[in-house]
Amino acid sequence: MVVVSSREFRTNMMSYFTESNGDDFIVKTRDHGSFKVSIKPVKRDDAILNIPPEYRRDPYEISPSGDPFFADQRNIDMIEERLKKSEKEDAVFHEMLPDESLDDFLTRIEHEL
Repeated sequence: MVVVSSREFRTNMMSYFTESNGDDFIVKTRDHGSFKVSIKPVKRDDAILNIPPEYRRDPYEISPSGDPFFADQRNIDMIEERLKKSEKEDAVFHEMLPDESLDDFLTRIEHEL
């Protein structure tokens, strides 16, 4: 395992990123101790790759964060189906009051049920 100073790492950071081949190394600092660094390339999100190709969609079409849950068309279909079902059954919805904490909200709806 290679041990380098923080100055050496900072100066030649790109070479450590490109030439590490997944090897770990230690970066020693004067004031903050030593850190083990593991450089591993990031691959496409495994959650999206596990979705069968016929159900994949761009998660950013629905979610600003690109949540992988929305990359699966089956999940979108399930949500839409439940929304339609709730409209037909006159479902009861609860809204949080202004300045109401989550704990207070949960307590309030628990007593209403």
